[in-house]
Amino acid sequence: MEASDLGQLLSAKQDRRIRVIENLLRGKKTVSTLYWGQRYHLLPLLNLAKQLDRGGLDDAVQELQRRHWLTVDTEQKTLRLTDQGAQALAETPTYQPQTVDQWVNLDIMAARQRLLLAVQVTSQYAHSTARYYPLATDQKTRQHVRQWFHSAKGPTLASSLFQALVASLEQLPASTADIMTDQFTGFGQPGLTLDQLALAHQTTLWQVRLRQFDGVTQIARDARHPEHPLHDLLAPLWRVPISPSAEETLAAVSAGGDLQQVANRRQIKLSTVREHLLEAAIMLPLTDFPYDSVLPQPVRTDFQAAVQGNLDDWQYSALPQAMQDRYDFFYFRLYAIWRIKQEVTA
Repeated sequence: MEASDLGQLLSAKQDRRIRVIENLLRGKKTVSTLYWGQRYHLLPLLNLAKQLDRGGLDDAVQELQRRHWLTVDTEQKTLRLTDQGAQALAETPTYQPQTVDQWVNLDIMAARQRLLLAVQVTSQYAHSTARYYPLATDQKTRQHVRQWFHSAKGPTLASSLFQALVASLEQLPASTADIMTDQFTGFGQPGLTLDQLALAHQTTLWQVRLRQFDGVTQIARDARHPEHPLHDLLAPLWRVPISPSAEETLAAVSAGGDLQQVANRRQIKLSTVREHLLEAAIMLPLTDFPYDSVLPQPVRTDFQAAVQGNLDDWQYSALPQAMQDRYDFFYFRLYAIWRIKQEVTA
């Protein structure tokens, strides 16, 4: 990620930890990473650069410092854009994806691999080509595409897929549609690599990837319709954005179970139940979490009286001792999440 791309993920009004951004990209789903990712409005970055090494953003940080676009608090390990940096970045062209709110609900990487291979297979099939080099993908992707193709192939597959892709791409900015079509491999057409796409469109690799994420998500969203030619291939990749174990815990608590009872019944620690609930509260919409039972109104009232000011500055250790004795850190963090959700839906 280039310095200007990282700069777009930072703020001149909020201190941000580089390790939180790095861990989001790498898919490290600790409660702390998810909480601060939510606070930075960067949760859609989750899992989008799993290949990123630890420290992989450090060069970009140093470049921003060299330009005097960034200040670093070495004690708190946080970054903040300078006014100069914020102004320069505001004048730097950057892509604004239109499907970003859906990214956490879709396995975008798997969808991209399936889409590219499905387009190639369909194109070669339409031209009666039996021998060609398929795109390099993982075995799971090959299996799913093979199963889809044997079920979907027929004289109208190529035309129906073409029409469906055109319908999706027409809903996107022209630059995104161009990048999506330029990467497709088919009969007589080798798709461009990320580096080639960046060069051809005179932009950065990250800006290309943002357009790809946007395009893949739009196609996958349209493919949720049962009559879409890619429905059976892409629709299963939509998911609830929490782990299966957290989903099971949430269901048990929503059914009226006491947290300790749920822990006993599921044979997990109480701390694990709480971690599952915090993950669910962060990742799910406000209405999909049982706040009324887990964080009832009297608890909210107590915290409302005890904490004020900027949410980023709240600290459990700053609470009156009586509050700390009465409420575990879990309730403090859950109250903060509830407040964030309230702000978003207000």
